Amino acid sequence: MNSTNFSNQFALNNDWGGIMEGLTHYLKSIVKQSMEEVIQDKMYENVVVDQNLTTKQLLDRWKISDTTLLSWEKQGRISPIKIGGKKKLYSLKDVKETEAYFNLKIRA
Repeated sequence: MNSTNFSNQFALNNDWGGIMEGLTHYLKSIVKQSMEEVIQDKMYENVVVDQNLTTKQLLDRWKISDTTLLSWEKQGRISPIKIGGKKKLYSLKDVKETEAYFNLKIRA
């Protein structure tokens, strides 16, 4: 092997090592960012679940049908928080106020 080929081979190996190092750093940053987003989403879910009820949770809590709930919404007894599309949440504070005002009994 002559010295020119060795020099070219050495430069190619150094470039490849730099590319691999850069790629590794880039992939680690993507994984880190993704993990942070998952953690933030999970923290948000915990807050949302702690302070709000889903439609199913409210129906189970009040032991009513979805038709009755829709009727009560139209009457203004309870107002949902719309979160994109057809999904709704109900503020736990509003739920408790509605229970107190209408003297709703919670059945376990």
